[in-house]
Amino acid sequence: MDISGRTCHIVIKGADLPTVYWGEMKNSSETIEKVLALCEDVKCNYIIYEVEDWNAEFSPWEFTLNKKMSFSGGGRKTLDWLMNDCVPCCEKEYGLTGMRILCGYSLAGLFSLWAFYESQVFSGVISCSGSLWFGDWISYAESHTAPQNSSVYLSLGDREEKARDRIMATVSDCTRRQYELVCGDKNVSRHILEWNEGGHFNEPEKRIAKGIRWCVK
Repeated sequence: MDISGRTCHIVIKGADLPTVYWGEMKNSSETIEKVLALCEDVKCNYIIYEVEDWNAEFSPWEFTLNKKMSFSGGGRKTLDWLMNDCVPCCEKEYGLTGMRILCGYSLAGLFSLWAFYESQVFSGVISCSGSLWFGDWISYAESHTAPQNSSVYLSLGDREEKARDRIMATVSDCTRRQYELVCGDKNVSRHILEWNEGGHFNEPEKRIAKGIRWCVK
């Protein structure tokens, strides 16, 4: 389905079930199919939306990592589209009344966590191997609180801190700090930080599926 110029893959199992709003790169059909297969028995809906420029559309603000990689901060436009176009359109079209959950992997995991704090209209967030090393992220998280009675799922690979880039290598420390903030947030009723074996690119589909299962149950 096309929603205001953006392609979405939509799976509806029941109007009153939780709906997972999950961001993916364009042409990620194989990843999507693997996750859906792993979650075949999970009772939830999926609104899987595509982006064409990963670094731009999932970055909450501008940030230069190194000489080879920078982020233009197009996440605000992506969030505006979610709030003003995607969610209202899907809830009207399919009569959705269940809880809303954000989901993403890597930079999309960071974006999902940011959108969760920023919008205050989602009841859960799944941030798998989130890019929490992103510039000034922890300062942002320290000054924000989650929506009331919400659920937060964080996960990371146990070798992700071995990244060659010195900033990316701080991801474990940043994720632990993020979890400390979640644990101390009175608005969060359920939370978990799950560690997986391997680096950043080890079995991302399984990590996403684990997050969906935990958040929906």
